[in-house]
Amino acid sequence: MDKQTLYDRFQRQIILPNLDELAQQKLLDAKVLVIGAGGLACPCLEYLVRAGVGNIGIVDGDYVTISNLQRQTLYNNNDIGKLKVDCAKERLLNIHPHTNITSYPFFLDRKNCLAIIQQYDIIIDCTDLFSVRYCINDACVLLEKALVFGAVFQYEGQVAVFNIGEKNEQRNLRDIFPTIPNQEAHTTCNEAGILGAVVGIIGTMQALETIKLITNMQGVLANQLLTYHFLHHNIFTVSIPKNNTYTLPMNEQEFLRVGENTSCNNQIQQELNQAQFLEKIKAGNTQVIDVRQLHEMPIIPELNALRIPIDTLAERIHEIDSSKDILLFCHAGIRSLMALEYLSEECGMQKVFHLKGGLLQWKN
Repeated sequence: MDKQTLYDRFQRQIILPNLDELAQQKLLDAKVLVIGAGGLACPCLEYLVRAGVGNIGIVDGDYVTISNLQRQTLYNNNDIGKLKVDCAKERLLNIHPHTNITSYPFFLDRKNCLAIIQQYDIIIDCTDLFSVRYCINDACVLLEKALVFGAVFQYEGQVAVFNIGEKNEQRNLRDIFPTIPNQEAHTTCNEAGILGAVVGIIGTMQALETIKLITNMQGVLANQLLTYHFLHHNIFTVSIPKNNTYTLPMNEQEFLRVGENTSCNNQIQQELNQAQFLEKIKAGNTQVIDVRQLHEMPIIPELNALRIPIDTLAERIHEIDSSKDILLFCHAGIRSLMALEYLSEECGMQKVFHLKGGLLQWKN
């Protein structure tokens, strides 16, 4: 592609403050791996290609089904039964034929991921299985690769950028959740439902963070977790605290020995459904803590909860009565699980529980 054609294609972003022809060249030279080719990956891939990222890998062994079409924007009826990576590559090359796209028509696991990930500069996690997420995370820490994380649940989404900055300041997925949760104990999008626009926004945000990383723009979500509640457009960011309760594999042999289905049984026992949560309250000697931000709704009066936003938990730890059963909840159960990990592992509290699925699963 000659210089004039390049400028004509990308002129609208080249003229932006903090972006120029040098930044555009960085995008053209970048090597980005997108793991997963579903709802998050479709908008993420499309905006990376449209921005001019020159080298992209796509990993996914799944085939297009009719249920994918509600949210996976790179596919249509004619693609049903075909490999997602093949369909995605075809669509993306139609958008920008000069993009170098490598497709990997299989699922990522601990046996193949190191060889693939080491070929790329930035890794984007667009998967939905805990075992694969931790596999990606551990590989990125071992290989010192930046990782752009995205996740969705019903009307809530999260974005984070891991392994950025000075070594002692870097955070990874295990700083939020040290051990792999039991997949069977958590509701998936197939069971809980998902709106296409939600994954579209989160996938687009992953693309944006990747573009900012490549071009050295300010404001990257470095070692921070952004949470977006889409029903009322509540959005906030918290810094991820360092967690010293886990051990990461230090070499390839240790990496391969990590069990993909490892789960924390104690954590599962600390997860309560609504009936169990209310039974604990009824039994007495409990302190209920709402770790949502102050503006978030709804308020459930019968819970009589103390509101301590998760980003203020450390400074307000004196308000928590460790002699009681501590019952935590939030919007979707993600922040309450983070708070559970902090209170249990960092503060040594023994009787801490959280509401699985949060208020999204709450029924009158």
